[in-house]
Amino acid sequence: MRLTERFHLSTRFWVAIAGSQYLSIIRNGLTLMLPIVIAGAIAVLVNNFPIKSYQNLMATIFGEQWHLFGGYIWNGTLAVLSPVMVFTIGHSLAENYNQKNPLDAIHPIIVGLVSFCSLMTIMQPASAAYAIPYEWTGIHGLFLAILVGIASAELFLLLYRLKLLRVHFFSEEASITIANAFAGLIPGVLTLVAFAAFKAGMRLLGVPDIHAFIYSFIYLPFKGLGNTLTTALLYNLVRHLLWFLGIHGSNALEPIMTEIYATAMTANELARSAGEPIPFIFTKTFFDSYISIGGAGSTLSLIVALLATRRRSSMKRIAQISIIPALFNINETLLFGLPIVLNPVLLVPFVLIPLLCTIVAYAAMSWGLVPLTTTEVAWTTPALVSGYVASGGVAGSILQLVNIAVGVVVYIPFVRMLEKVQQYRFEATYKELLRAIGKLGETSAASLVARTDDIGSFSRALANDLMDSIKKNELFLEYQPQVDCLSGKVIGVEALVRWKHDNIGRIPPSLFVVLAEEIGFIQELGMWVCDEACRQLRVWRDKGLADVVMSINVSVKQLADADLPEKIEARLKKHGIDPADFKVEVTESTGLSSDMGHNILLADIRRMGVKIAIDDFGMGHTSLVYLKQFPVSTIKLDGSLVRDITSNKISADIISSISELGRTMGVELLAEFVETDVQAITLKKLGCHIFQGYLYSPPLSADDCEKAILRGYRTY
Repeated sequence: MRLTERFHLSTRFWVAIAGSQYLSIIRNGLTLMLPIVIAGAIAVLVNNFPIKSYQNLMATIFGEQWHLFGGYIWNGTLAVLSPVMVFTIGHSLAENYNQKNPLDAIHPIIVGLVSFCSLMTIMQPASAAYAIPYEWTGIHGLFLAILVGIASAELFLLLYRLKLLRVHFFSEEASITIANAFAGLIPGVLTLVAFAAFKAGMRLLGVPDIHAFIYSFIYLPFKGLGNTLTTALLYNLVRHLLWFLGIHGSNALEPIMTEIYATAMTANELARSAGEPIPFIFTKTFFDSYISIGGAGSTLSLIVALLATRRRSSMKRIAQISIIPALFNINETLLFGLPIVLNPVLLVPFVLIPLLCTIVAYAAMSWGLVPLTTTEVAWTTPALVSGYVASGGVAGSILQLVNIAVGVVVYIPFVRMLEKVQQYRFEATYKELLRAIGKLGETSAASLVARTDDIGSFSRALANDLMDSIKKNELFLEYQPQVDCLSGKVIGVEALVRWKHDNIGRIPPSLFVVLAEEIGFIQELGMWVCDEACRQLRVWRDKGLADVVMSINVSVKQLADADLPEKIEARLKKHGIDPADFKVEVTESTGLSSDMGHNILLADIRRMGVKIAIDDFGMGHTSLVYLKQFPVSTIKLDGSLVRDITSNKISADIISSISELGRTMGVELLAEFVETDVQAITLKKLGCHIFQGYLYSPPLSADDCEKAILRGYRTY
């Protein structure tokens, strides 16, 4: 098998693993917690900034208890991650259920609250007064919170599917919220009963504190082990596996750190004071200074690897945000923002790099290249500085640089793989979004930006980018010539808006126009198109290109703006354009209605001298009514009629009838999607001689369109 084939197979494998429902929900939950994680990380940094003069200054200004303020922030952020996480998991699983079962939906907040209450049900109170056990509500309890969140939400939804367990409460007085609450009443109660029974059962088995019970197993591998390389490697392996699972590895193994490595640090300090040989390589300072560079997993190396990637990505942005905290060994923004926790792609480097760094540092000290640690260094001391202090010279800083480099080398291929996985996921969501556009008019599905799944998030992100796109000059116009086949002259052009997104590239108009309509940006977008089209027409006029009519598209939703005629007139006057050289083409014409005042609005535009075109015209009743109710100057044939003209006699007959009707009423007839000579010849025979389509030209840039206007086309 070729190397490239193995690479693609590996990528698909990681995509499948990372894209599993539960991992996706956990990843989203961790990401959603990022604001409170960053707030908590800042509070930790402010409280633990490792400069004595800073600590003294803060105490002088705010008093000896100045740390309390940061502690309050910590209590409301990092100290309650587990309940927040369990709620987000329950909420997300409910949203997934609702997407698959829209007619059987449950309010996601109900499921999130049930998951939250399920966690609190099995949690052991901190005291007889039933105080909140902060020991387990933070990162310590995250792993169990994830399990409870999944189990409680799935149990609730399983019970909710049983219609016999639902209390139907619906009347003209009852709100939908009340109906949702009663529908989830029995499933919610039974879910909480199940978790209460589990808690009672564990208590009967002599396990009142489930969190402590889980943690008790963590210490088993370390029983009877001394201060050796094997123990150090095992300590790092277990610590980082726990971090990966969402358990605070450092705090979980604090008894091991205190019993073995803090004690060793004290012994080294005493030996140095007594002038005796330093007995231990592995100490608390050893791990803080040479292994956890940037935090668990040597995440300073990960940041360098992320910044070294070639693509502009969200990962690189997260790395940039994480630099300053990581310098002080605070890496929650990476752990939960990237995330690292339960991210299968990063498991190997996150666990492997600390082991390699341990071996490198051990070798450097064993060979006498770096002095053994004899000075305790605060864990928030920045890299290079901590190495200098720990070793008493630059040797420690050099060792840190070597370990950072080792980490970068190991992380880079996994970062590239993660980038590939995210690209796969991104492209899959984008394709789903494009497919969802076609379903908007076919089903009663929610609008794109109102959706609560990945498609909704993607749509909202694109919609926000769209609003900034004009300022970034990402929007531009292309022009498709409209040709009179009798003379070969270009008599008009249709201005077509295009969007080249900074990261994605070209976005189909069918997508971003829908987004503009959904977020209420269609008026601004439409006026930008009008202004740009008028500007370009002025350029052509100044170059002597006359007798070319500029057409712009106007959606039915734009016609809801009563000031539209005045706005168009203002753009025409601004650029000195004769209204007779301008045409407004109404798209989505099936939405036109005289009852909504569209006829009055279009009549106002027509009175200015601007031409009016109706798109997708056929022989249906609605199309014929438009000719009666609206001031139409041009009708554009329905594309399906043009495409079928050579193979479907009925289509040809309809076009012939429309052509005759147009001549009778003095309305110009234009055929879009003309792609072959046979179509052009047939249309000409049926009385239509103005064509737009790839037979003549695709949409062109302004310069290329200018050349086409000057050159002209062949006749038929």
